[in-house]
This record gives sequence, C-alpha cells and structure tokens, in this order.
Amino acid sequence: MSTGTSLVAFKQASVAGLAARPGLADVCVLYEFPYGSNPVRSMWFAGAESDNSIPVMRAGTKKVDEEYVVTLVVQVLKTQGEGQPACDLDAAALLAEVQQFYAENPQITPEIMWAQVGGWEQSIGPFGVADGGDANRGSRFEVRIVVRARLFPS
Repeated sequence: MSTGTSLVAFKQASVAGLAARPGLADVCVLYEFPYGSNPVRSMWFAGAESDNSIPVMRAGTKKVDEEYVVTLVVQVLKTQGEGQPACDLDAAALLAEVQQFYAENPQITPEIMWAQVGGWEQSIGPFGVADGGDANRGSRFEVRIVVRARLFPS
C-alpha cells in the first residue's frame, strides 16, 4: 500500500468479513448508509477521524503511522410492536458480533497493525410515527473502531 490512508481497504475488508459471519447472515452489511432502502437489521460505516505521524525523521522516503477512529453504525428497526427491550436485545446481539469479529481479526489487512472496538454510543426510540402510535421502535449503536496502520511509500 502506498502512503495515503488504509481507510478504504479497512472498510472494504470489514464489510466482507462481517457479511461472512454466520451470526450476521440476515443483516444488511454495507460500506455506506443504505440510501433508498430501510433494512430491518443493518450496519454501515459513517465518518472517520485521523491523526498521522512520520515516526522517524531522516532523509529519504518515510513510513507513515496512521491512527484513526471510524464509526460503524449498527441498527435494528422493529415494526411489529415488539417493544424497545426486544429491539435493544437484537441490536446488542449484532454489537456482540462486531466486537467478536474485531477481537478475532485485529489485523484485517496487511497494513493494519490492529483494529479494535473502542466504545459505542446508543440511541433508541420510536420512528416513523405519524399517528401517535408506538409500534415502530429502533435501536442504534454507533461503534467507534480504533485502527492503527503503518503505510509504506510505493
């Protein structure tokens, strides 16, 4: 990999690896937000933030150490009156699959030194409720994945 960023390769490898997990067989695992659709169980990548450094200053080309935090959105929508606790439990099961995936695959691509779940934030509540009913519930985890990579000039 040439210098630049490992972000795209990381997200592509993550989508392929997560989609291949048996526990996520019925989950829509996407590179980006599912525009034009509203999957009941889904995950996709949102934004990322980075800090980069050149580890050693000397003449010639430089290796670049890259560290970034990327957000993976894990979302469950329930539309049959299952209630918020059922929605939260389903979303938590998907979160557990994500945690296990990165625990088992910390070096998901050759340039990735490690990737790990660094935390999450949960949002819950009704959605699409025009008539005042509360049959539709959602649970969403925004998972922070911390990635450390070493990039070499080509």
